[in-house]
Amino acid sequence: MFQSRRFDPALQCSKSPWADVRRPRSLARASLIGCSLLALAACGEIEEPDDAPDVAVNFEREVLVTAAFRTRDEDASDIAFLPNLEAPSLGAVVAASRSGGLDVYDADGEVRAEFAGPRLSTIATAPEFQLRGERLPLVFGSASDASGLHGFVVTPADYRVFELPLGSFQPQDGVAGLCMLEEGIGYIDLVLLGTGPSAEIIRIQDSGEDLLSVAQRASLTLSSPARECTSINGSIYTLSPASGVTRLDENGTVLAELQIAATGISAGEFDGSQLIVLTNGASRELHTYHADNLERAAEVTVVDGLSTPGITEPSAIDITAITYGYTAYSEGMVGVFDRADNRVKVISREAFTRAYLTVE
Repeated sequence: MFQSRRFDPALQCSKSPWADVRRPRSLARASLIGCSLLALAACGEIEEPDDAPDVAVNFEREVLVTAAFRTRDEDASDIAFLPNLEAPSLGAVVAASRSGGLDVYDADGEVRAEFAGPRLSTIATAPEFQLRGERLPLVFGSASDASGLHGFVVTPADYRVFELPLGSFQPQDGVAGLCMLEEGIGYIDLVLLGTGPSAEIIRIQDSGEDLLSVAQRASLTLSSPARECTSINGSIYTLSPASGVTRLDENGTVLAELQIAATGISAGEFDGSQLIVLTNGASRELHTYHADNLERAAEVTVVDGLSTPGITEPSAIDITAITYGYTAYSEGMVGVFDRADNRVKVISREAFTRAYLTVE
């Protein structure tokens, strides 16, 4: 027969498990505990021991290289993406050869055009420039001898390259480097770096004439001469051999500085995080920093893929968030020129984002 502990005397506790708080001893004990708690509260917060261990931050990341373009057996001074919004799979990647001219690759890494032209130190692209109702993908470059600005047109259908007719323009201190600041409807704003500690913002637009007009918008004073630059969200980032990276607004006001030796610079957004990505050629890593304050974010090593060697000597770099149509490139790419084998190597931007957000 089932017996309940609640009603069977044999199963009852001989003594109540709870002390009667009304008894004098229990009241005295409760009063003593209360006084002790009040004394501890009066002493303030409890200090942590001085020897508490610091939490180590892991900045190292790894990402597999997605693909490597066909080798050209010569160095490139700069690379830039030239996506095609109307036909993403027809997007191009442009490389400025140190021996002169431009090499145009398709998204499969095949060389589609070789343009014999001037030697260029840096290049920037405007993939969606509208000229009198027609889309006109443009490439701009700074002459290696800092003598001036060059412009080119890349035809979307067959990747052919033509020189772009630009109006007369006299840079205030030569053109040692350049980068894109903004592409709007019918105009392009570029940042031109002078040979000295100066820069200027110029506007290129269609004024209805035979030549595109070029005019200065602003003049900036730098702390030291810069040779490369990039921009994101309206901020300009200059890269100087003497002073490293400087973040400026369009008025030339210094917003942040980073003392570092680097050879390549680009900017991009990865899952809401705006980053500056640097290369220095002396190490395998891509060095990333937060765009707002230039604080260290991560050190990304691009390792071997399934059949493609990783990046050993990164130099020129560019980032795009625009799709190239293929599954791997649906969210854009990170492109790096590897001097170890003179090849453009690309990483899926989606894979780069996952690597950046993943901490082992």
